[in-house]
Amino acid sequence: MKVATWHGGTKFTVDNVPDPAPGPGEVVVKIDTCGICGTDVHITQGLFPSTPPRVLGHEYSGVIAEVGMGVRSRRVGDKVACEPSSYCRKCFECRNGRQSRCVNAKGAPGYAQYAILPAHATHRLPEGLGLQEAALLEPASCCLTGLERAGMKKGDSVLVIGGGNMGLITVGLAKLRGAGTTILSELSPERRAMAKQMGADIVHDPAKEPLRAVVDQVSDGRGVDFACEAVGKPEVLDIAVQMVRPRGTVEMLGVPPKGSRLPSDLYDTQYKEISLVCIFGRGDGARRVLPMLAKLKLVGMFARRFPLERIQEGFAASAGAKGVKFAIAPNAR
Repeated sequence: MKVATWHGGTKFTVDNVPDPAPGPGEVVVKIDTCGICGTDVHITQGLFPSTPPRVLGHEYSGVIAEVGMGVRSRRVGDKVACEPSSYCRKCFECRNGRQSRCVNAKGAPGYAQYAILPAHATHRLPEGLGLQEAALLEPASCCLTGLERAGMKKGDSVLVIGGGNMGLITVGLAKLRGAGTTILSELSPERRAMAKQMGADIVHDPAKEPLRAVVDQVSDGRGVDFACEAVGKPEVLDIAVQMVRPRGTVEMLGVPPKGSRLPSDLYDTQYKEISLVCIFGRGDGARRVLPMLAKLKLVGMFARRFPLERIQEGFAASAGAKGVKFAIAPNAR
């Protein structure tokens, strides 16, 4: 099979490696779509720690092509959304809802034609969810885990700063969970249009109007109940802290560059008694979020899919932030 190997910087090669063979309890998934995550882009930019050479990609869907011993043969042909690593269900992390941080995990990268996964990490698609949109399972799991851990409550006013796929999905899930007024702030017109599709009540363009004015109007000057930073920049986290009411909650969902420092006035943060909740990874939210994905209006989330041989072009497009999200289609010609 073919895989795209990252060699540092923006350099990739497409290599032939042995075809995978499933072991007991495992399945082979023929990958349909693998999203280009912002973290993957940051790896190529030196903003997130990783050591080449390696095969990247962790947001994917596909079709089960082969099963190992102990897996029902009727699963062959199933269209599935995938969790990109195994988990043992026994270690401290797994028992505490952090399956994505399992100490015994084995990763199965998605910039490849096939992946081997434990059968329990592949989830048959519910009615109404297509293969392309199912590749959003992993980021959606992160978003749901974030809302759950941060304690977003029914009726909360919610501000999301950043209209990439994580911010957009957070808005959609917040609405499904009963949020009150939702605001999404984003510079890109394409992403703002998608925010309306995802159900945002107010879509804010920071180039045209101060965010404070919008928040004050919605909250009678108090600040929102819940703010999510979905960009990964310290200065944006500071804005989120400023926009929440006293005893409000800030969720840190975007991944900042390694070495970043808290940017806010800690006196004001403490004075307002703000809760800061940090999210990294999908936790154990995959099964819970899958039926919710089918209810979101995700068509159009992927601006374009690139074949494996054009992965560098796909990464360049993703880094340019034009369009919502880009993906690799490893088996496309």
